Amino acid sequence: MSPRVALRYSLRELRGSLGRVWVWVSCLSVGVGAVVSVAGLASSVDGAIRGEARKLLAADLAVRSRSPIPEHVLETIDGVPGAVRAEVREMAAMVGRASPRAASPGEAGGEGPSSLLAELKAVSGGYPFYGELVTEPPLPAGTTPADVLGDHSALVSPEALSRLGLEVGDDLRLGGRTLRIIASLEGEPDRLPTGFAFGPRVVVGVAAQEAARIFPFAGFGGYRVLVRLPGEHSLEELELRANALRGDMDDIAALRVETYADAQPGIREDLERLSRYLGLVALLSLLVGGVGVAQGIRAWLTQRLDALAVLKCLGARPRDLMRTYLVQAVLLGLAAGVIGGVAGLLSILLVPAILGGALPVEAVSIWQPWAFVRGVALGIGVSTAFSAPALLVVLRAPPVRVFRSGAEPLPGSRLASALSVFAVGAGVAGSTALQAGSLWLALRFMGAVVAAVVALILAALALRRLARFLAPRCRSSWLRYGVAALARPESGTLAASVALGMGLMVLLAMFVVQGHLHDELAAGLPDEAPSAFLLNVPATGWRDLAGLLERQGAERVQSAPVVMARVRAIDGIPVAERLNERNRWALRRQLRLTFLDELPADNVILEASGPATASRPWVDPALGEVSVEQDFAETIGVSVGSTIDLEVGGRETRITVTSLRRVDWEGFGINFFLVVEPAVLDWAPHTRLAAAWLPKEREQRIQDEIYVAYPGVAVVRIREVLQKVVDLVGNLQVGVRVLGSFTVTAALLTLAGAVAASSARRGREAALLKTIGSTRFDVLRAFAAEYALVGLSAAVVAAVLGSAAAWWLVTRELELAWSFRPWAVFGALAAGSLLSLATGLLASVGALQRPPIDSLREAR
Repeated sequence: MSPRVALRYSLRELRGSLGRVWVWVSCLSVGVGAVVSVAGLASSVDGAIRGEARKLLAADLAVRSRSPIPEHVLETIDGVPGAVRAEVREMAAMVGRASPRAASPGEAGGEGPSSLLAELKAVSGGYPFYGELVTEPPLPAGTTPADVLGDHSALVSPEALSRLGLEVGDDLRLGGRTLRIIASLEGEPDRLPTGFAFGPRVVVGVAAQEAARIFPFAGFGGYRVLVRLPGEHSLEELELRANALRGDMDDIAALRVETYADAQPGIREDLERLSRYLGLVALLSLLVGGVGVAQGIRAWLTQRLDALAVLKCLGARPRDLMRTYLVQAVLLGLAAGVIGGVAGLLSILLVPAILGGALPVEAVSIWQPWAFVRGVALGIGVSTAFSAPALLVVLRAPPVRVFRSGAEPLPGSRLASALSVFAVGAGVAGSTALQAGSLWLALRFMGAVVAAVVALILAALALRRLARFLAPRCRSSWLRYGVAALARPESGTLAASVALGMGLMVLLAMFVVQGHLHDELAAGLPDEAPSAFLLNVPATGWRDLAGLLERQGAERVQSAPVVMARVRAIDGIPVAERLNERNRWALRRQLRLTFLDELPADNVILEASGPATASRPWVDPALGEVSVEQDFAETIGVSVGSTIDLEVGGRETRITVTSLRRVDWEGFGINFFLVVEPAVLDWAPHTRLAAAWLPKEREQRIQDEIYVAYPGVAVVRIREVLQKVVDLVGNLQVGVRVLGSFTVTAALLTLAGAVAASSARRGREAALLKTIGSTRFDVLRAFAAEYALVGLSAAVVAAVLGSAAAWWLVTRELELAWSFRPWAVFGALAAGSLLSLATGLLASVGALQRPPIDSLREAR
């Protein structure tokens, strides 16, 4: 049979079975749509970042650091012919009204806060070199923000204006400075409105920031030098220039040189990581759809045994028939890929609305050809691979069936069966590898899927055995029939149970993990935890500030000195020679460390060079001792006896690790990776970090009092931070739940396909039951019992597997306390039964309405 004839015959077959084909195509389309929407969204956002890369960096090159850029680095940049530079500093800072309000929210006569924590950006030079600050009213044409702002003006976001009750033209207080608000800040070219933010945005000039004596606190800001080069430069030329700058900098471990191609690296890395995991969740719905296609094709070919026998008698070879039906599988995959791909691309437009504004509308675009091609390829691949076992029916069709309709199928070939299983495995492995982008992640995903499928198959087989045992013992005829129907070899319950179980398992695991995350974040603070942290507290003013806190009703007030330092060498080896992917974040940053006589109460010494305890941690002050948190010690590669060379205030200091300790970070206490013996660093310039528990109803009032007395102190209220994290996690979980619902939808379509594939047989059975005296309601109850039991059995296994998966994620990945969620399990059981019942009955409408006379005529 030539390929042309095979194609014509395939199209003719599909035309004659459109009533069944739509179910199979729908099964796959749902999965393809999920895959394309995830890949398309990730590609869209990444493309938006790349398309506006220069604007998002606001320069050709940038040098980034957590600490002030050294002068020699600035001189190196100034030595580049024609280069122009600008500086950007970002930090958390308190801003407020120049004239405080009489009271704060929740108090008599209160109208709103007088102060708030903001994200402050200080700019100088020609920032931004590309793009522009969007303000209302616009800044004068031909000027830069730094020129307009000087040391006396500010741009303030609408959120900050609203919360403080200010308008353009009013005064804003920053530190000890009063600034005039000259415009509302509507947008920044180098900032995407995604991710976590401590507070609303405020932009000032570097001169105003320095005059206010507000500086970045470690972990809450950083420094950037932006560089514009003369003329037009290709990316390759910029990379060469960036490499030259890196070579001229002896402090490269602490600095990061970027070109515009590296703009927004954090967002892009998070996006890639998130798209991988969400892509695997989407792939699961596609695999479930593949189960539906395999089941549908198998049932269809079983009904076509007579036609296959005729074709064999007419000379068609088994391989010709295999090729013909394989073409049909490819065409089904192609149709599903196109339909699902288009739907997936269109669904991208809904994402900004679903995420509640967390993603700007302009960041998404439905023109994502690579995502569409990937979806179509996956649709064809999954359809072809999963149909391979079903196509074995073609080989087993006996030609003698033309003369004897009851002839049994031919015995199957073990080699053909093995090859078909290999085809399915190869299809799943290839699809997973394409989606995961990581061999380790792909192997973990495949292992989990295989384990879940095996468990679901065993449960379905156990259900058959149980049904065979219970059916004769059921007193009601309708219940006896419904239970017995589960035990039939060609009932379709096996594939339906696997598909529905997979969908419910994913959805249940997501809901349970979400519940633990939400409870952990929404529960707020432990009873003994502080509710606020105070940053940049001047060392000389701590006693007065502590007194203010106590007078205002604060409890459990504590503080510790904070010294900023940079690691230069470990065990005599320079940091630049020890950098790797694991320790880069720790060794390139400016570290906060402290010096204390005693370790905090929630610290436990695990290993020490002498008889050290938390109350007496120092065994030999002559060594210059330091106690290191155990995980941080493992990250940077130190142990008891190691030496660490620090640069503190321009001075080199060597300290020796004499103990490792465990820290209870969940207690929200004041803790540090490095705690040094006081005599080593008591000379170093330092500020203090303070923490206190504030009465909830007086938090804003106390914050305003602190701001009036100490405007340079930043107050971080933990309840507000936790709520922002809850909102951010909630946005992400919405997307995950939507993808989980895709899997359940594909599973329900698989069940509908199983029912539709056996509609002729079910119609005959319904007609025969009516003929021997059963009412339509009895037949309806029999079908309902079968579908409800299929859903219930799948839900029971899904509840076990989903709870196990959730337990692993909660306890091992998120490291949270586990609690059993009975409402989630009961919800899965009810959802499985009801959804299966509703889907099965809807797909059985035709069979239930079939007149008995039709079956009697067919029997003749």
